[in-house]
Amino acid sequence: METSPFRVRRISPEEFGAWEQTLGATFGFDPRPEEAEVWKKRAEFDRYLGAFDGEEMVGTGGALTYEMTVPGGAALSFGGVTAVATRPTHRRRGVLTAVMRRLLADGRERGEALSALWAAESSIYGRFGYGVAIEGCDLTLERPYAALADARTPEGRLRQIGDAAAREAIPAAYPRMVAGVPGALARRQADWDLYFFDPEHWRDGATAHRYVLYERNGEVAGYALYRQKENWEQGHARNEVRIGDLQALDGEAYRALWGYFLSMDLVATIKAYARRLRDPVSFLLVASRRMQQLRTDHIWLRFVDVAAALAARRYGVEGELVLEVSDDFLPEAGGRFLLKGGPAGAECARTDREPELRLSAADLASAYLGDSRLVDLAWLGRVQGEAAAVTRAHLMFHWPVAPWCVVHF
Repeated sequence: METSPFRVRRISPEEFGAWEQTLGATFGFDPRPEEAEVWKKRAEFDRYLGAFDGEEMVGTGGALTYEMTVPGGAALSFGGVTAVATRPTHRRRGVLTAVMRRLLADGRERGEALSALWAAESSIYGRFGYGVAIEGCDLTLERPYAALADARTPEGRLRQIGDAAAREAIPAAYPRMVAGVPGALARRQADWDLYFFDPEHWRDGATAHRYVLYERNGEVAGYALYRQKENWEQGHARNEVRIGDLQALDGEAYRALWGYFLSMDLVATIKAYARRLRDPVSFLLVASRRMQQLRTDHIWLRFVDVAAALAARRYGVEGELVLEVSDDFLPEAGGRFLLKGGPAGAECARTDREPELRLSAADLASAYLGDSRLVDLAWLGRVQGEAAAVTRAHLMFHWPVAPWCVVHF
């Protein structure tokens, strides 16, 4: 393993200001005192790192401890990598590599099987063994063409609420909305504080957060967080609605919430952010072709312990596979693994048996949460093995509930 000329260590709470200044030098923002308090409360100082060139802090990185739902419903502890940055003066000198090595080593010491992140750039993390495990999109709908194909009256009622009521209702409802969804995270109190944090400079000329609940049979069956931006052109209202979060317990609640937004007066454009890649809203629209979709990567995932991660999830069909997993960044994490799994359970351990499939840790991680594209990767030559083994792996790793994560870290 190569050595780094930079010293990487945990930062203290007293160093958070310098840490945030280093982060701002990379991402192009000036830290604001009111934001610093929110971010600092979220920090885990036993997992927040600084990289130092002598006494100068030249890089940052950290991890937040979460539990992620994996296919089958188990909750697996992992480190959510966050705030990775290098000062412009120290680019391409190994700062990022040194920080990533330390973060992954810390995760292994904690017994975590996975590491995950949201990437600022899609060209960075593949070389560290991460693969895209969740893709998503932003949606844009032009209101005149956004009529519901199914105009049934909702079974429940829609109710606008204020900030105080939202802080009680939404955190209580959220676990039911994401139960069983691969990639879903349990939010901590610090995450909810950030969810409701609403400084004016984040609004881009729009309103403060607004909230709507859909209630049915006496309980919350869905909710949405959104903003409105007023705009007039030649005497005509062309307002914009920006949906930051929309969660529903089932399809009936989902249709009711979208019906609320699609029936708003004075609105020309509806935008919805961080949605599922194949969001079912397209099935609700009369003119679905009018919906514009901007596709992007959401969660990048890598293995810290392949055997533990593969044993934790469930599989679409019963099967057995011998996988040879290559990991250039952490060679000790790769190897040959015998996986036996199905809908009821799984086990996985290292083996000396001849491999049926050979693939990188990043490509295996991209299939882990159930959006399996192993057949495509095999066609491209990135998964090597007999066609029957590729098909078996594809069917095993596929999961009927699409992965989705709405918690940014």
